[in-house]
Amino acid sequence: MKVIDTRGLTCPAPLIKTRQGLTEAAPDESIQVIIDNSASLSNIKRYLTDNKFSFTVGEEGNIWTLTVNRGDAVEIKANESEYCASPDSEVSGKRNTVVAISSDKMGSGDNELGTKLINTFFKMLVMLEPAPSSVVFYNAGVKLAMDDSPVLFHIREMYDRGTGIYLCTTCINHFSLKDRLPVGNFSDMYQIVNILNDADHIIRP
Repeated sequence: MKVIDTRGLTCPAPLIKTRQGLTEAAPDESIQVIIDNSASLSNIKRYLTDNKFSFTVGEEGNIWTLTVNRGDAVEIKANESEYCASPDSEVSGKRNTVVAISSDKMGSGDNELGTKLINTFFKMLVMLEPAPSSVVFYNAGVKLAMDDSPVLFHIREMYDRGTGIYLCTTCINHFSLKDRLPVGNFSDMYQIVNILNDADHIIRP
């Protein structure tokens, strides 16, 4: 079964990845689409219904999993833009703020000072209202999400409040940290680029 992970993405990216998965799947193969926001869930369900795919929906917390039966080959509509209404975001007017963390220190010059500053930054970040939509960690920034990180408590607090925590998989593998990251989602560069591209405001400490 092919798994399509759309967490952290906004329309039309989830629909594009879903269509790509359906196109690549064999006629008798099923796919699973993982979604982390209600707008994308609604859009993809409508997209699948219009293309006459049968599917089921499972929910755990704020994550939905659509299991789609590929069935016989059909002509799949390619105009994703007509399915990308996001009424929730339009009504709320909430700014999509993303925090990009590229280092385990803040600033350059003195490493000890940089460590103190990044610790203070995260203490203040959890107090930000409204909370950031997402925090992406890449390069040495992924080290801040390690099991012995002094800011792990604050990262977990943001995650529990609904902020998406996304960790660069390439960076995790580079630093051999896969088994030391107790919170967050492993993300590829496609997801990270889309999260940054869709942001209304990006904070880079």
